[in-house]
Amino acid sequence: MKHSIFNILSTIITVGISFSIQGCDDYTIDSPRKAVIEGYFCSGDHPYVIFSSSVVPSISGNVADAVINWGKVTISDEDTTIVLTGRVDDSYIPPYVYYSFDMVGIPGKTYSVSAEFKDLKAHASMKMPYPVAIDSITLSTTDIDTLRAATLHLTSPEETPSYFYISMKKNDNGQRMLPCMMGTIKTDLPGAHYSIPVLHPRVKMDSTQYISQLIVGEEWTVSLNRIESPVYNFWKSYDDMVMFSTSPFISTTESLPTNIIGGFGIWSVEGSFQTKLKVE
Repeated sequence: MKHSIFNILSTIITVGISFSIQGCDDYTIDSPRKAVIEGYFCSGDHPYVIFSSSVVPSISGNVADAVINWGKVTISDEDTTIVLTGRVDDSYIPPYVYYSFDMVGIPGKTYSVSAEFKDLKAHASMKMPYPVAIDSITLSTTDIDTLRAATLHLTSPEETPSYFYISMKKNDNGQRMLPCMMGTIKTDLPGAHYSIPVLHPRVKMDSTQYISQLIVGEEWTVSLNRIESPVYNFWKSYDDMVMFSTSPFISTTESLPTNIIGGFGIWSVEGSFQTKLKVE
């Protein structure tokens, strides 16, 4: 993908909010750099991790300074440890991703990530929940003929509370899954039916008008991601930050929580159920 999709965490770290300046009382512009992990591991898929360091613009002013392209990143389950391989990927900022095809996510297992480079070390562990099926996605007309409002319907599992967030990607441009606006949900009633709007992702730092509805003729993959509460807390706070800010990453005092020990970021281990959606 060659589109300007901003890496969720590295952009936050680079502009110096949330984790690095406002989000942590003990972290200032004079503090040493810390490891930043943005890692994803979905059921039935392979892991990938963005490993960078916190950067404060007043010190470096250069996003490239956050890139760690000689780090060691490992993923472990109860039986196996694999070392991820790094590669350049211009879809992200910083443009470097660690990945492996040697492990596939299995619900019920606990997965640990560890990242280190020189004096930077961080790690996290999360259990992969069992995915919950999407009952259906309905489309309704809007005041504009070329736009549709989408709603996802699900039935809460017996184990409650359960936590979810919705992500999606357009099928014709190779982009990665991106979190939907207002796409987090917590279910408290076993067997209850819930309906959540599927709103277009908003993660770009640009001045174009945001449109939450989907355009007729587009084809999407929509993912309902079941997550543990620490991961939910991150995505819920990220959701609030994007929603209540004039820009997704600026003019907010919201502090993003983290499940990373020794650094900042998110290890998002997900039981994912995906479906195709053609907007008609």
